[in-house]
Amino acid sequence: MEVRLLLLGKRGAGKSATGNSILGKAVFKSRFSEQPVTRSCQRESGITQGREVVVIDTPDLFSSIDDIAFVDNIKCCLELSAPSLHALLLVVSLGNYTVEDRQTAEHIQKVFEEKARRHTIIVFTRKDEDGSLEDYVKNNTSLQDLVQCFGGQYCAFNNKASKDENDAQVKELLGKVKYLVENNGPYAVNLRDEDRSLQDSVNEDTSQHSMNEDTSQRKDHPHGSGEQHQQMTGWEPSPWPPALKVLLVGKRGVGKSAVGNSLLGKRVFETRYSEKPVTQRCMSESRIWRERQVLIIDTPDFSSSKDIEQDLVNNTYPGPHAFLLVTPLGSFNEKDDMVLSTIQRIFGDKFIEYMIILLTREEDIENPDLEKFLARSKRLKELINKCKNQYSVFNYRATEEEKQCQVDKLLQEIVSMVQQNGDKPCTFREKEPLHIILVGKSGTGKSASGNTILGSPEFRSQLKAQPVTTSCHVGRRTWNGQDVVVMDTPALCQESRAEGDLSQLETAVKDCRSYYKEGSTVLVLVLQLGRITTEDKKAVGELECIFGAEVMEYMIVLFTRKEDLETGKLDDYVNNTNNKYLKNIIARCKGRYCAFNNKETGQAREDQAKELLTMASEVIKGGGQHKHPRTWNVGKIMKNIQEKPSKLLSNLKERF
Repeated sequence: MEVRLLLLGKRGAGKSATGNSILGKAVFKSRFSEQPVTRSCQRESGITQGREVVVIDTPDLFSSIDDIAFVDNIKCCLELSAPSLHALLLVVSLGNYTVEDRQTAEHIQKVFEEKARRHTIIVFTRKDEDGSLEDYVKNNTSLQDLVQCFGGQYCAFNNKASKDENDAQVKELLGKVKYLVENNGPYAVNLRDEDRSLQDSVNEDTSQHSMNEDTSQRKDHPHGSGEQHQQMTGWEPSPWPPALKVLLVGKRGVGKSAVGNSLLGKRVFETRYSEKPVTQRCMSESRIWRERQVLIIDTPDFSSSKDIEQDLVNNTYPGPHAFLLVTPLGSFNEKDDMVLSTIQRIFGDKFIEYMIILLTREEDIENPDLEKFLARSKRLKELINKCKNQYSVFNYRATEEEKQCQVDKLLQEIVSMVQQNGDKPCTFREKEPLHIILVGKSGTGKSASGNTILGSPEFRSQLKAQPVTTSCHVGRRTWNGQDVVVMDTPALCQESRAEGDLSQLETAVKDCRSYYKEGSTVLVLVLQLGRITTEDKKAVGELECIFGAEVMEYMIVLFTRKEDLETGKLDDYVNNTNNKYLKNIIARCKGRYCAFNNKETGQAREDQAKELLTMASEVIKGGGQHKHPRTWNVGKIMKNIQEKPSKLLSNLKERF
């Protein structure tokens, strides 16, 4: 089960640095600056203390005098936090407690309600400065009041700490989180109630600041909670219409940022000619159009962005209401197809129902008859037909009045399409769980390797003469937003078992069958470095008997006892070995191999797991998953196992 934490606090308190300390990696941008560094909510995750931890970093949510920015950020924060949080972390800088900190604490209680007081831990940053934290709080009346207001739970962080010190402070924090959850349960993010509290807070602030009528209209249309949350949680949706999220997509250099600026009516996104991509990550800005809030999201070139899916999750969750594919007339090609393929992979086939095509640079075509021009572009015409003829045209040489008409027409088309889709966003495609089945002879370290992958000791692992694992066991974790199911298996080799263990072997084969999901399963053959034995060879032979001869094409080889390499490299070990059998196995597995030191802990252990899981994901993504093994006739498989062990070994000797 993952632990979800929300960072709150004024600008400069050290929220981003604290998030990095908790996750043990620099995922949030953190530096000293007079201007705010964090401008939007961001959700990241990692393995900490053997647990999957999700951290949501936020900008200074409560100091903005702009109602739109306030509502946008709070709504995004709530959506990223759903369905529940295990703790709210109020970050305060030691020695710099100000009226802004006090106001932040007050706003937390307004927006997140009184119940937030039972779920909040105060995290003091700048612990590196001398002095006792308890004495410091005791001698400061304002801090005493703050701590008492939130139930007395607090700790301190040194965000420049060594690894050991950081592990200790994170362990202390997670211990306090566990205490809160055990006593109060998780903090349920009921989006309907939070919306009402948010509206009350906006109304109160508006009366204090005497905001004008136009701004009052804006706050009537904050972001909605998203249909996906209602489906997932059963909670009622927000009573206010959601912000309309428009995602600008297209290959590099087509002018997405310029289109975004046109739709916003102001220059927000950077636009210039460059050989390199100008837009490096998703950027967003909102406007009010005909009493509807519209959020325009500019995107980088999908082909050059490594983490585009996570970037889209952070900026559009639970999904955009419209995709606007920007493509200049006469330039539609295979790069546009690649963009569409990426969208399909992330959102599924349904994305086409949410897409409008924007054809730019109408001024460049000689023939003013657009229909005739489109008829000559078969691929583009087919796409337009799939999009139910939903397209619009921009002419950049038009007069200012004509340009405004172009924008209004396009926005009206987008709103109409969204209404046809029931104001529902195009939600992200649900990922199938990734299934890992660990196979190999007894004693190679399958159970220990399973624990490394899971990041926790789920499987019994110890050094014994007799097999420790006698039946299949399953462990689960979340990695990169995807559920991972790991199956530890006993030796699927008859001769490595006692004579009366055939029934256990049959049970193991049946268990493998039940957890083998076609299209999402990868087998991992576990071998010990430096010890390829006859038993290993028999085990591989019987794997072919169970899963089919082609199983090796979709398998990963995992070497254990990586520590035995000392300063040597795994690639050198594999490439320079004289063992023809090992070389053949690696070749049949298409060169997929990695190694584990199962004694590693912390980030080093997680890095090993990441390497294997990334490799397994690539096997699945590339369509290289093993098909459902034969017809899974267990009786026939068992008969083959009983009758053919000597023949299998004989064949192995002949081949190697």
